[in-house]
Amino acid sequence: MDFKSELLNTNQKLAARGVKLRIEQRGNKLSLRGPLPSQVDPQEIKNQRISLGLNATVEGLKQSEKTANFLALQIEHNQ
Repeated sequence: MDFKSELLNTNQKLAARGVKLRIEQRGNKLSLRGPLPSQVDPQEIKNQRISLGLNATVEGLKQSEKTANFLALQIEHNQ
């Protein structure tokens, strides 16, 4: 399977679990995009990107998925 289809499958799995964050490839790096608390006002939710500094590889994609799940859990518990 190629990387783009792996990325699509991973984002579909995140959506099925109710995680609103998505993994995207920007150049040769991976980042997360989605609704996150604002740095200025944590009560305000804004669409933002977080650069993960991971290469766009299958291993990087697996780590990105773990990070997305962890962030979603933290947001859910207001941490």
